[in-house]
Amino acid sequence: MNGQDNWLEQGVHSEEERKALAQAYEDLNSFIYTVSHELKTPAREIRLYAEFIEEDNRENLLPQSIKDIRSIRRTCDSMTMMVQRLMEYSKAGFKIIERQPISVVLLVRQCFDEIMRSIPKRKVELIVDELPEITGDLFLIKLMITNILSNSIKFTREKASARIRVTAALLEDVVEFRFRDNGIGFDMAYVGRIFEAFQRLQDEGNYEGSGIGLATVQRITERLGGRASIIGWPGKGCEVTVSLPAAILKKAPDPLESGRDVIKIGIIGDFTGMCCELERGKQVTYKFAADEINWLGGILGKKVELLFRDDRSISELTRAAAKELTEDERVDVLMGSTLSPSREVMRHCADQTKTLFFDTQQTEGGVSSHYTFCLSSMPEQQMTQMLAYLIRKYGRKCYVVAADYNYGILSAEWVKYLVPQLGGEIVGTEYLDDQIADFNPLISRIIQVEADILFSILVFPNHDAFYLQWHERGLNHIPNASTMVAAEFYPHVRFPAPVMENAYVMASFIEELDTPSAKRFVNKFRKIYDQDAVPYMSMDTETVYTAMYAYKRAVEIAGTASTEGVIAALESGAVFVDGPGGRVTVRGEDHHTVRSLHCFRIGADHKAEDLFSTSPIRSNYVETMIEQTLGVKGGIKAMGSNTPSIQYNMLLNKFRWEPS
Repeated sequence: MNGQDNWLEQGVHSEEERKALAQAYEDLNSFIYTVSHELKTPAREIRLYAEFIEEDNRENLLPQSIKDIRSIRRTCDSMTMMVQRLMEYSKAGFKIIERQPISVVLLVRQCFDEIMRSIPKRKVELIVDELPEITGDLFLIKLMITNILSNSIKFTREKASARIRVTAALLEDVVEFRFRDNGIGFDMAYVGRIFEAFQRLQDEGNYEGSGIGLATVQRITERLGGRASIIGWPGKGCEVTVSLPAAILKKAPDPLESGRDVIKIGIIGDFTGMCCELERGKQVTYKFAADEINWLGGILGKKVELLFRDDRSISELTRAAAKELTEDERVDVLMGSTLSPSREVMRHCADQTKTLFFDTQQTEGGVSSHYTFCLSSMPEQQMTQMLAYLIRKYGRKCYVVAADYNYGILSAEWVKYLVPQLGGEIVGTEYLDDQIADFNPLISRIIQVEADILFSILVFPNHDAFYLQWHERGLNHIPNASTMVAAEFYPHVRFPAPVMENAYVMASFIEELDTPSAKRFVNKFRKIYDQDAVPYMSMDTETVYTAMYAYKRAVEIAGTASTEGVIAALESGAVFVDGPGGRVTVRGEDHHTVRSLHCFRIGADHKAEDLFSTSPIRSNYVETMIEQTLGVKGGIKAMGSNTPSIQYNMLLNKFRWEPS
């Protein structure tokens, strides 16, 4: 405990008074332990003897006798639980309050997991929004959260899809934590009784419990200078709100004590060059996520500071920006990249300066580096199941058109590799530069070979004309599969319908994704940034948002922003984000992510239809290449700082692929 603070809280100043209070506290603790032990022990012994009697004499006992014995065991369990709850209630009223940093998000999940382990057959969905970090008494806060969650889990038992959501809000000088469930609820006419000890609104025969859990919650919140309240809706659930003084929020440490008082994130992107359209959503999402994180207390109590640099997709500008951010500003992490060449420049600089680098751009995969983590989707995730679906639905013959540079060429190689594995045939491949304007000769070649499927990996601004000319030739009946449409840029928003009809894309998130987490993200985002600021929320917005929170979680797990500590956390398998596109987990073996994706089809009205989603998909490509070329199992994680800083690719490196 923080002794000085606690004695001052109690109004105790002299050494004699401190010793007396400490002794009284120890005596009371000892008394509670003794009473708890003396009351629990007989109940446990009675239960044990009843269990022995049933086991030894089950064949000779009447059905009613077995029923009576089991009733005795349940009564003993109830008595044991009641004693435990009474002790907790008592301790909540007198325990000296200690102070330590608490991650409420992690604590909520820990409490929930502990409860659910005792009822393995129950299925309850827990949704935890980002919650602020606080400084407080871990025992009391955990006891409070456990009692609230236990109540919600108990009273959602009859629901086919039980759900609990935990949110937070800052209201002037008060921070509110809200626990909402969809259980049986209650009539608000009885709300005055619900926080009283031993008061139960539900039938004791139907719902177990002591009637003291919410009374304990109220007692704890009052000890912390706050209050608890509850709203109920019969048959629809209830919401418990814990209101605590804003002073409980974790404060940033004194700069004089902590050295640098900010976490510096350096961001490089094409903000004014030829690919600036791809960066509009990403740029504001960095700010959006940083503002949220700072409101929640920052990272390890430190404010997040963003340093943006514009490289206009010119490698020399990328190199200068990366050098400035890593050597002069000494950022804690480098993020961004727009085109693959800029990523390679940033990666090289990260390796040279030993700086952590998060690539937040969709990738062609295969990147292998100790300091680089690729947080977006890659071909195996975006292509495999979409191609399998289209081959089954439309036919075997696939024509590939791609941008003539790193991402386009290597992504096309993945298509050429996967299609035969899935029972299809590549009937043509063409690479397009950033100057071509007339695509009709290409379109004629696609028609001539009677392609069943078009796979387009088009990036440069001039490539927009391809889609217009494709539509003008009346070819929308041929499916246009893509890793770019909606995932990166948004021709279905900019072009009039039905130009983009029958385009397909596999993405972890787009603005139309109709899941609770996606809709919450879109609603929060759109309250700040309208369509004039960000015309469309592509997959990139999810990637950036996820990357920011993945970094936050990694630093908090590591307990430091030091590069090697954060890398160790990222490689541990414990860094995941339940974000707008669902759970995204960072893998140590390849420094890429495990994520679920959705396959969308653009309709005649240009609305995106969610056709199907996948279970979490991971790649084993990088670790397979490391094992084949270096003989080391376990990939980047096993190699550590000896990891070769190269990009394995399908032009040079093949591997044995097994469809998931």
